[in-house]
Amino acid sequence: MSVSAETGGDLPGLAGRALNAFAESATRTRDRDALMDSAFAALFDLYRATTPAHRSSPGFREFAGNLAELLAQGNNPDRLGLYVVRSETAAENGRHEGYRPACWRRSMLQILGDEFVPWSVVLRPRDVDAITRIDDALAEVAVDAGITTEDEVPSWVPDSHWWWWEPVRLRSGDEGVAPGSEPGAEPDPGPGPQGHGGETVVETTRTEN
Repeated sequence: MSVSAETGGDLPGLAGRALNAFAESATRTRDRDALMDSAFAALFDLYRATTPAHRSSPGFREFAGNLAELLAQGNNPDRLGLYVVRSETAAENGRHEGYRPACWRRSMLQILGDEFVPWSVVLRPRDVDAITRIDDALAEVAVDAGITTEDEVPSWVPDSHWWWWEPVRLRSGDEGVAPGSEPGAEPDPGPGPQGHGGETVVETTRTEN
């Protein structure tokens, strides 16, 4: 697989680890939650190592195609559905210190859909519908969330991931629209490495299990 980008980071390794993690989730019958959590963490590492320009390059479109194939294979459709269910449960129980893990899971779903493979390609309709319930649950528990100031929101979080910012907005008494959630607003993919541009071809391989 080729990934087009010019960075100082190990994009081949990061891309390969992400594909390997989802491949392992597709084939292994045990540790279903841990495997999917690890796969999303690997995908997040790749997201953080790239810029929007990198992720729109031809090589990354090839990566996204390979990822979409893996997500449709073996255990992964069911495990993605279970990840959504677990995320909904986390959001419903997300008061106080549980809010941050619920936000993390919600952001992983958003990053998958915005930056790599659209939800309509890899999530079943009932799982897409469940994301609305996740958002409703996060909005309901945000007033009791452990996040109290903007400084407690991780620096990588895009403004469009309003669930992270909602507790701060409620505490400030701002009843306006949450950042990035205006109708038709374009998602902000968040900061990536600075000072990188152009394209070079970086090769990655996926180890067969």
